[in-house]
Amino acid sequence: MHVLGAFSCQKFRLILRRDAGYYVMTVVLPCMAVVVLSWLTFFVPVSLPTTALTLALLMALSGLAMGVLCRTALAPELKGVSYLTVVDIWTTSCFLFVLSALILQLITASRASSYQQQVQTVSILQLLSYEN
Repeated sequence: MHVLGAFSCQKFRLILRRDAGYYVMTVVLPCMAVVVLSWLTFFVPVSLPTTALTLALLMALSGLAMGVLCRTALAPELKGVSYLTVVDIWTTSCFLFVLSALILQLITASRASSYQQQVQTVSILQLLSYEN
């Protein structure tokens, strides 16, 4: 066995930390607030479809604006980035939740209006047959 000699070794430890508070305050919490507010449209009574639809549409537009604002607020940090980031995925998924709430409100409003028309038609027919 041939020994060349004793060698010294140098070690170093690299610790990287990211301040998540900035992202939580500028992206996560506002997007979560818009999603939660869009879910509040499900607590509006079915007898008030225009109120629920107005609220759902307002939340959808707010979600879209929130996605654009988050992207522009982080523009200096994401300068030159052409790929999809976690912020993009988060804002898109939040917007899809808000959009699904709007679609469900549209379906609910259309079914409620058709049900009310059926009830009115049946009651008019009952009145006409009652008079005879």
